[in-house]
This record gives sequence, structure tokens and C-alpha cells, in this order.
Amino acid sequence: MWLNSWALPIGLLHVVTATAASVPKVQRDSNTNVFVPRGVSVGTDLVVDTDNITAFTLDAKHPLATLDYGTERAGYPFFTVLEVAEPVQIEVKYSESFVGLAHPWADGPYAFSTGLSNSFRVETFNITASGRFSAPLIQGGQRWQSIRLLSEGTISFSEVGLEATIDTTEVADFPGQFDCDDEELNEIWTLGAKAASTACVEKGTQKATWEIDLENGAYIRSQRASQALSGAFFSNYTLVFETMIERSGVWWSVAFPFGRGEGLQLQLVSELPEGSSFLNTNTTQTPPNSILLSWGYDFVNQTTLTSYYLDTFTVPFAVKEGLWHSVSTALTPEGRMVVTLDSQLVFNISISDYYTPSTVSFDGSFGFGAWQDQAAYVRNVEVTDSVNGSTLYTNPMTTSDVLAEHGVQANLESVCLDGPKRDRLVWLGDFYHTARIIGASTSRYDLAKGTLDFLLKTQIADGEVNIAPPMGYDPTVTAPAAPGGIFGLSDYQMLGLDSLYSYIRQTNDLEFLQSTWSGWQLQAQWLINQVNATDGLIYVPSAFLGASSAGSAVSCLAVQALRELAELAGTIGDEEVQSNCTATADALSEAINSQLWNDDIGVYSLSTSQPIDFSVAGIAFCITSGVANSERTSRSVEALEQLALTPGYKDSTTANSSDPTVVISPNTNGFLLDALYKAGAWDTGASLMRSLWGAMISNPETSSGASWEYVDQSGNPGLSLFTSLAHPWGGAATYVLTEWAAGLQPAAGIQGFGYTHWVVSPDAGLAMGLKHAKASVKTPSGVLSVEWEVSSGGGFNVQIGAPPATIGVFRLGNETKHLCGNINYQISSHVS
Repeated sequence: MWLNSWALPIGLLHVVTATAASVPKVQRDSNTNVFVPRGVSVGTDLVVDTDNITAFTLDAKHPLATLDYGTERAGYPFFTVLEVAEPVQIEVKYSESFVGLAHPWADGPYAFSTGLSNSFRVETFNITASGRFSAPLIQGGQRWQSIRLLSEGTISFSEVGLEATIDTTEVADFPGQFDCDDEELNEIWTLGAKAASTACVEKGTQKATWEIDLENGAYIRSQRASQALSGAFFSNYTLVFETMIERSGVWWSVAFPFGRGEGLQLQLVSELPEGSSFLNTNTTQTPPNSILLSWGYDFVNQTTLTSYYLDTFTVPFAVKEGLWHSVSTALTPEGRMVVTLDSQLVFNISISDYYTPSTVSFDGSFGFGAWQDQAAYVRNVEVTDSVNGSTLYTNPMTTSDVLAEHGVQANLESVCLDGPKRDRLVWLGDFYHTARIIGASTSRYDLAKGTLDFLLKTQIADGEVNIAPPMGYDPTVTAPAAPGGIFGLSDYQMLGLDSLYSYIRQTNDLEFLQSTWSGWQLQAQWLINQVNATDGLIYVPSAFLGASSAGSAVSCLAVQALRELAELAGTIGDEEVQSNCTATADALSEAINSQLWNDDIGVYSLSTSQPIDFSVAGIAFCITSGVANSERTSRSVEALEQLALTPGYKDSTTANSSDPTVVISPNTNGFLLDALYKAGAWDTGASLMRSLWGAMISNPETSSGASWEYVDQSGNPGLSLFTSLAHPWGGAATYVLTEWAAGLQPAAGIQGFGYTHWVVSPDAGLAMGLKHAKASVKTPSGVLSVEWEVSSGGGFNVQIGAPPATIGVFRLGNETKHLCGNINYQISSHVS
């Protein structure tokens, strides 16, 4: 049966009821670069082996199209309809892995943050005429897409794709390159390069996700409820707002603290009239004329993102679309929650009557959103104290400052996210690997600099910066609104300082360093203050990499950060900071070696309280920081065998090797990979690289073309569909291959900043069995490149292209050559 209300203009992706005000159209540059699929398959089932992309038609016999972009892509989905026989509905899914397309939610939803994107990986469209239309919200990262015809009728597409929201430069065209005679390693190198290029975004490319109407307020679609900055410290309050549902429902949250997931989520579902409801609407999940209540992030679970569905309440009347409704949610000091709709009581409950894993607090902000395919207006928001009735907040929601208030404005700075699909936050610790990958591949130093600047703007008085600021909020005002949570994981502060060092080492951007030095100086003092006066080790409130009190990973990481800070301070002439950082690092190193080295097991203990346990991160940073001498380095590498799991190393001995749910972290294994090559354990490093990073390219159903967040013991994505399959923190193999397999590195110390002095040392590549390798990096003075090859008779030929006025060293075994005065060098030698 065909519904007259389907007759919508092709450019509108929502149904407009007769009484609803007109919706402002999404305005974007029509000349935007696009990504198009590499292949398509049309039929009744999803197919991993697609044919070359061409125009295609969906009908009753062939209702499903599988589209393969070949690698990770990101942008606003667009569709060019060649012909539509009668009004049709299509369901579109997006997924980084092929297997995600078979699931009801694809590989979503993602309610951890709003991320300036669609929170859902499934969206539905009414199509009534030929032409080109675009979705209003970004799909942040995917290789795969499917289009299913839901209704009767026929539709033909001449083109489908994504209006790019990331750099469209292909990996083969990056300034930084790597190539060798081992194709597996070549493909592994591209993983981190692709992840970094899709996770780093330019200023203003991630557009505002709400639209503001001067009369009707905020128009919201398919996005997790986004919190108001002004409500951060509210408690026991009553939230009142008006909403006009355009399609299906509206989502709002209360008692939802910044930086945490323990919020109360509510969803008002309309009567779901046939004229505006999609054919795939799940009326079991969202029954008509109801209010859903949950606690956590969402209304459904997504692997590690646990949410707790609490109840569904029936509204005592039909919830009409296209009409204004008044919603009131009261939170009382007695722990009661009272919700009314149009002044009629819907429920009055004691929240303690429902199971949640911890006590529900009525502290925290409020926010607004819309569930999958829902669309609604919100206006005239008022918050009052539930005890005395005093007004705490009012907002008509009709001016553009609402976008900043709720963190849904276009991104203010160029930043690198943890991943394009999720979490789409500027994670401080993740940037450790991203910064180094940029130097080896994309050379987008502007994005690295923007990230550091963005993070520094969140700095608080003690020197710490926000560990995961969202890009839609103003970083200078978000921090005061988020006490506690976003300044946890203290070791991320140290990883962030390492990222600064990587940026300066690659660019020699001393102007940036000097102009922002007061902030880094403050953070350096924060780090020095974490040294315990009694035992001389690091004690912090919390840590990601291991024990937060007197732990080897955090303490050795601190030594590394302090030594790097000393170099940076010396570069700009701050002798006081240089001296303090050096002295603190020396004393800390001595304390680690005297108190954390366990000679019986031949490795650094996890912590002073766990002397027989140890970790990947502890081994890695005790090597790369220089804390471990050569003998202790060798013994630590030998101890790794006790952490071995297919296809890598478990994080620590405290993880049960017999537990199949224990996953492998390419992040911590990436720290280790770098340490193994620095330690000369090239065989162990190469084996790890082929095993762990090889898993990311071996299966076409899970391969995204980019590095993964976690890997399970079977070589699959470690967090199931929730896993980010374009996570730069998993891309260390990219810079390790450039620096060690090809042997192209900046010289150690200040002299190496900006590759003013450089080193070419192919020993590791030769030990890996390579016969040919080449690499290039972009330096401030120009491109630095190396290419070497082993001939059949053992001859070894090297060609180096160097920027003018730079100085290099070539090392091969015991042979050393100093190179200066030219831009091209040819070296011949012999290898056995």
C-alpha cells in the first residue's frame, strides 16, 4: 500500500507533517570531494566479493546491494537516484567490517559521545523522485555499506558515495612512504597511515549536527542526547521543555555527568502513524505512545558500552506528531523521578526500585537527542530546583549559541581523534602513536599541531589537560564543567608530553614550542610533583597502563617524558626546567632500578606491591626510556614469553591466559614493538608484527584497511562489532617499519629535531630478511629518502636523497659513514 505522505522532495530525509514548520535544509559545498565504492553486488544476500562499481537497480527480486569502498572512508552519505518507479523506502547500513552489515544495528550504535556524527549505523529514507540527495549527518568511518529495498517498487542508482569529511589523499600519495620486497609488510605499513588519515580532521569539516529554527528551536535527528554545559553541577532539579515530534520520537537525558556514562536516558515515542513511520520501525523496542527509561549510555547494549533498560511506561493518550508537547522530568532529594506529558502524569517512581550496578545519583547535566531515524524539535527549556522552585536555567533554544552550549557546533580546531567511527574524541593518550604515524606517512603536521593546541586549551590549574575532550565543545570552557572523570588516567598526561616531543622532533617547530611553553612547563611541574617523597617512585590517582602507585610502566613512562621535556627545555633555553627534569628523571630511574627490578624473574615488577607480576607496558617503557641497561633489557625481552598469546602479548601476567575473552592491545603491543627494535630484538619484533598486525589484513570480512583497536585470540576484532577498526593507537608498525626496516630516523637528541641531523641504518631490515626497502619522510627542509637493495652476490647498494644543509650518518653493522655537503649520496658495501 502506498502512502500519499511519502511524496517528499528528494533532498529531505525526514517526513514533514502538515502542521510542522518547514525544516531548514542542510547547506554544504556542492563541490565537496567524494569517496565512491570500489565494488557492488546486487541480489538477495550480502556478498563480500563484489563486482566493479556500476549503476544498479533494486527491485522485489534483487532487493539488496552490498557496496565495498575497499578501505576505511568517512563522510556524508549521498545517493544519486537515476529512476524511481514509485515512492520507495530504503534502509542503509554502514560498517567497518563486512560482518557488521548482517546485524540489526550494523556495527553500532555509538552512544559514548555525540562525536558530531550520526550515533546510529542504520538510517532509512523515503524516496519519491530522481535526483541527488545527501544524508544530514556524518557516518564517521566505514568500508562497507548496504542498501535494502524495504517496500514494493523499483529504484535505480547511478551513483552512491560519501561527501568526504577527511583528507581524500590516498595512502600511495602521502609524502611519507615505505616499500619493500615483502608485500605483507607493505600492507601492514598502510594500516597506521590509513587510520591516522581518517582519524584526523580539519577545522570546520565536521559540521553542526543540530539545526536551529528561530521559532521552533533545535531540530535534532539520530543522535545521542548531548549535554548542556550549564547543567554540569545541577542536582535534584526539574527539567521542563517543549517538543514537537516530526517523526517517531525524541530522546532526552537527566543526571548525566560529563565524562561519564551513568546517566538517566528517556525516550518519548509518538503514536507512530503510518504516514510518517518507516517500515522497519521496531515497535517492540520503541512501542507507540510510550516513554522508555534506561540508565547508562543508551537504551541497548553495545559490547563494552553497557546500558540498563529499566522500564517502559504507557502514555495515557495518543502522542501526536506535528503538535507541541510539554515534557516535565522532576528529580527529588528522596530519590523519586516524576515525569509528566502535557501536565498528565506518566510515571512517579523510586529509582532505587530498579537494578543498576551502582547507586543512581541525581547529579549531572541534561541533554537532548533523537533515537535512530527519529526527528524532533526542542524549545523553551527551563530547569528549576526541585526543592525550592528557584530557576536555575532557561533557554528558548532558538539562537545559534545553543550549538556551543550542547557541544554540537562544527569542530573549532583541526584535531586528531581516537578513531573516525568511535569514540570520535580527542583522546590524549592515543595521540602518542598518531603523532609518530603522521611523521612517517601523512605529514599533516598542521593537524598534529592543532591537536596539541586544542588539548592545551583544556589545561587546569595544576597543569593537567583533559584526556578526552569532545571536538564540538569549546575546549576553554568544557574543563570546568567536567570535574573528575576527564582528568583521570594520569599516565595519559605523560603520553601527551611524549606526543609533543614527537611533533617537535619531526618539525623543529620551536616557535610553537616557545609560544605554548608556559603550559608545558606547568604540566612538567605536575609530573615532577607525582614523585613520592618516601620511595621516589611515581604515584598518581589512576592509570591506564598499569599500577598507579609505584608501578614500573607509569614510572618508566615518567622518566621518558621527563628526559624528553629536558631536551625541549634545552632547545628554547629554559635551563631551570631542563635541570629539574633531568635531575628528577635520574633519581626516578635509580629508584626504579633499585626497587622494581626483580632479579629472580629477570624483569621489572608490575609494582612494589606486585613484585612477581609484570607487564608489556612496563617492559616497553623501561627499555625506551633508557632505565634498563643492556643486560636488563635482554632479560626483560626473554621474560616476554610468559605474556605470549596468539596473536600477540597479553597486557600483564595478571590476565588469565586460559580466558578466551582476554584480548590483545595493539596499543600496548605497539609500545613494545618500538622497544623491541630499539633493543635489537629484531626477530621477536618482526614475529610480533607479522602475527598481530597481520591479523588485521588476513580476513577480507574484517579488514578495514586501517589498524585496529583490539584483537582477540582468534585474530578477529577484539571487542566484536564495537571495535574501532581505524584506530591509530594500533598503528605503531607504520613508524617502526620506516624507522627500523628501512632504517630512516632523525638523529638522537636536539640535533635530530626536524631531521637537521639524520641516520640511515638498515641493519634491522636486513635481519628481517629484506632484500630491498625504501622510505621517505617530509622534513621542514624537504623530503628525506632512502632506498637500499641487496644484490644476488651480497652486494649492498644505498641511495639517499637529503634536503640541503642537513647532515647524516650511515650505519651498517660496524661500518659508519658521515654524510654532509650533498643532497644525493650513493653508498656501496657488502653484506653476508
